[in-house]
Amino acid sequence: MKLTRTKALLESLKSIPDYRVDTGKIEYPLHEVLFMTLFALIKGNTTFKDIFSWMIYNKDNAILKEIFDKEEITIPSKSTYHRLLINTDNNALEKVFREFFFPFIAQENIAIDGKWLRGSDVNGQYTQERHKAILNILDKDIKIVFAHKFLDKNKSSEITALKEVLNDNIFSNEGQIFSFDALLTQSEILNTIDEQGNRYIAKLKDNQKHLKEKAIKTIEEFNQPTDRVDDEDSYLTENNKRVSRKVEVFQNKSADLVMYHENFQNIRERKKFCVSYHL
Repeated sequence: MKLTRTKALLESLKSIPDYRVDTGKIEYPLHEVLFMTLFALIKGNTTFKDIFSWMIYNKDNAILKEIFDKEEITIPSKSTYHRLLINTDNNALEKVFREFFFPFIAQENIAIDGKWLRGSDVNGQYTQERHKAILNILDKDIKIVFAHKFLDKNKSSEITALKEVLNDNIFSNEGQIFSFDALLTQSEILNTIDEQGNRYIAKLKDNQKHLKEKAIKTIEEFNQPTDRVDDEDSYLTENNKRVSRKVEVFQNKSADLVMYHENFQNIRERKKFCVSYHL
C-alpha cells in the first residue's frame, strides 16, 4: 500500500469515536492503535498475544514513524490495549474499512452468510453468553470480505442485519448477483435486491414452502434444461461425505403463470430459472 493511501487510512480511523473522556491526556491515540492492529493482522498475527508482540517489536519501525509523523511510538500495556479494543465501536470500525477498501471491490458476484465467531462464547464465574455471530459479505471474484455486520442476539437476526446492509448505498450499482442460503430467502430481501436492479441466487427449503412447491412445479414443466454446468471439484462435508454440485438452467416461457407468487415481485417477470443441487 502506497504511503499516501496508508496515511489516508490513518485519517479515516480518526473518525472512530474514542470512549475515553479526557482526550487531552491520551497517550495512546485510538487511531494509531487500530492502525497497528490492522497491519499486525495483515502480517498474519491473529491472536491477541501475537498482535501485541508485533506492535512491541515494530514500535521503532521507520515507516510507522513516518506515517504517524512521530519520532517515538509508544505502545500501551496489555491491559490498556485490551480495554481499547473491547470498547471500540465495531460498526464504526467496519464502516471505515468498508468505505476505504471499496474501490478495490469488483462488486459483481457477492456471497452473503452468517457465521459464528470461534472462541466467542463466554462461560465464566459471573457470566454466561452465547457465541457471537457476524454477517459476512464476500466479493467472490477477489476473495475479500468487504463488509460485515455483527449480529446483536443470535444467528436468526442475520435477516434484519442484511436488510440494514442492503439499505446502504454501497449496493446501489446495478448488475450485481447476490447468493445466500435459505434462511435469507425472504420476500422483503428478494424484492429489495430486485428493486436495486440486481439479481440473486437463493436457496429454497421448507422455510418458504409455497415458493419451493412452485419451483418444483417449474422444473416438472420442462423435459430438458437449456444449460447445464457440472462442478468438476467435489468437497467433503463436516460428516466426511463427498459432495459434487450440478447446476441446470431452465428457460421458462410461462413464468408469470408457473412462477407467480404474490409476495415476490421479481418472480412475475423472470423467464429463466436456475436449479442447483448436490449429488
